[in-house]
Amino acid sequence: MTAGLTAGWRERRIVCAGIGIAVFERGSTADGARALVLVHGLGHWTQAAWDAFAPLLDPALRVVAFDLPGFGASDKPDAAYDGPFFAHVLDCVLAETAPGKIVLCGHSVGGYIAANYAAAHPERLERLILIAPAGFLRAAALLYMLIGSPVARWIFTRRPGRNFVNRTLDQSVHDPSLIGPAIRETAYALALQPEVRRAFAGIYTGAIQEFRDGAALHRRLATWTGPTLLIWGRHDRFIPIKALETARGVYPAAAVLVCEHSGHLPMVEEAPLVADAVNAFVGQTQTRPA
Repeated sequence: MTAGLTAGWRERRIVCAGIGIAVFERGSTADGARALVLVHGLGHWTQAAWDAFAPLLDPALRVVAFDLPGFGASDKPDAAYDGPFFAHVLDCVLAETAPGKIVLCGHSVGGYIAANYAAAHPERLERLILIAPAGFLRAAALLYMLIGSPVARWIFTRRPGRNFVNRTLDQSVHDPSLIGPAIRETAYALALQPEVRRAFAGIYTGAIQEFRDGAALHRRLATWTGPTLLIWGRHDRFIPIKALETARGVYPAAAVLVCEHSGHLPMVEEAPLVADAVNAFVGQTQTRPA
């Protein structure tokens, strides 16, 4: 499903371990162009996450985005949806689309996937950009146990009403008027698909359970010491800005952008500000602490 696909994206499909992945590219087609790879978050898809932001990026970049398995136009397999699963998918996507060094950018759960990949494969990255990444909010282990329980999984797979989908979208931003009717319709249509709800539940009972031992997770993520940019919305309800301090502890040399008029989606709500910061960060010869 590619409703709302803006002009400028070049769409294709690749197969990773038997899973069809919808890939979208824009920007430079020149050999040797620097690649910026975008990884969206939970319940999102490429157009909803990046349509406002990607056209503002430096046209000299080759921008590569893709729908995570379970979401958007990609296949929705009955899979584990845990860290190793997404690491394997990302590795496969990069091998097919950007085999050289890349700038990797992830949002929310996609931020965790990106951070996890940077720690495991630092030789593949030039720079790392994390937008409100999951995995840095300190929470009791009991909470993760509850959201990973069979009861919670059953709840996550129930068919939602349109009002519930709209409320969730409204809570993701500081200004709900920024979520247009096309995005709302697509989000509702996707939420009606049992396979999407299964993927949603799978992430809560798979990848998010890896956050339970936060200290061990953060030690592992901190093995990435390359140039890093952290971006957060001041009014984020899903991953509150207090998690930024934890992220800065993991990446003490990171540059930081706080978007004062954004919730969980600063690349949607303040797209020019975020794009300017990303363009400047990617163009730097070195990065400095904020």
